Amino acid sequence: MKILLSAIACNPFLVSENYIGWAAVQCLAQDHELWVITGRRNRPDLERAQAEGLVAENVRFAYAGEFEPWHQNRLIARMQGWREYMSFTRSLLPVARSLHKTAESDLAHHVTFATWRIGSPLWKLGIPSVFGPVGGAGTFPLRLMPVLSPFAAAFESLRLLSSVASRLSPSVRACIRRAAYVLTADSETCALASRIRGSSAQVSCLLHAFHSEKKIKAFARYSSLKEQKGQLRLFAGGFLIGTKAVILALQALARVKAKGVQFQYRLCAEGPELPRLRRMAGQLGLGTEVLFGDPLSGEDYPRELGATYVFFLPSLRESAGLTLMEAMLAGCVPVVADCGGPGQIVTADCGYKLPVSSAGRMIEGLADTILTINRNREIIRQKGAAAMERITASFSEQNYREVINSVYAFVTRRSLESQKNPTKAGSS
Repeated sequence: MKILLSAIACNPFLVSENYIGWAAVQCLAQDHELWVITGRRNRPDLERAQAEGLVAENVRFAYAGEFEPWHQNRLIARMQGWREYMSFTRSLLPVARSLHKTAESDLAHHVTFATWRIGSPLWKLGIPSVFGPVGGAGTFPLRLMPVLSPFAAAFESLRLLSSVASRLSPSVRACIRRAAYVLTADSETCALASRIRGSSAQVSCLLHAFHSEKKIKAFARYSSLKEQKGQLRLFAGGFLIGTKAVILALQALARVKAKGVQFQYRLCAEGPELPRLRRMAGQLGLGTEVLFGDPLSGEDYPRELGATYVFFLPSLRESAGLTLMEAMLAGCVPVVADCGGPGQIVTADCGYKLPVSSAGRMIEGLADTILTINRNREIIRQKGAAAMERITASFSEQNYREVINSVYAFVTRRSLESQKNPTKAGSS
């Protein structure tokens, strides 16, 4: 098929949302001709990727929106990214119409940003449109607001207001209602999309994060570095904001240390929470056990995960969790909160997911879980192997490819049927 893809974030040399967009393009190009509309910010890197032979011949790029250099403050830059996305969305339709006129696309598909909060106008092209996978309907538990810094609590409050506004937004409602199919990353967003559409028909769940066979092998081959003895090695990474709840993890580890357990907790991350976390670690007497460092790259990253026993990040609002999935691929035992994407990814067979309750109970539960793993190191081998299998079996590129292709086949078949019998289609 000829697919018109909207992916503002799509860059082979970056991570997070850019990884999701690039991975989707690489996957879908195996079966379809792609015309990808992405943000102008990506143009230099994509031209470099083409020069290095990383872009398939059946993939063409077009650019929309405007951008400015990133602000040095990461949180401000995050807000800047949202403004850039809104600019991209406003300029998307003319670019899409021009490409569709040339390519005669069979359908249009919105890939990134993977959020439901801003509607894509691709449904206006007059061809079937697929929206997603999108997520983000999960909310931070109000009873745990006191664990956040004042700034983080204010941000979550604004996010709640934003969610209310987005539910009422005509462009968001039109996008979700008029899309031929809506794919959602989590159960909360699935329920929300179904309510807006007035039906759960043509709404289903598919996580937007997945992994190619090459990446699976690259991380899995380091799992043999685990010795299961000595210091208990724990890890967390990514962009650290208050909702990652590392504060709870540190307080749990203070209890673990009081029990005489020797451990090392590596936080290879950046983000606005780092100064607060450094202070907290010092106040809790964890100055030698908690190691702060910049995000790892290249072979250093999977090698570090290969030598890690436990991925320890009780995030309380997260739709996917790429770092979590990569740690599981390297055989780490995940210890997470039972909510959002991590709550769907982790099962009892491959890790631990703690119920979201009061801060005190969660701290106690996290500490007890780490103590259990330390007492029985065989858990690391058993659940670590199950974690690798969980990601390989359920979140592989092949699984994503099969689901997306089945959706494409469904919406194009339905479109042809409606063209042949518009009266019947209109009454269904």
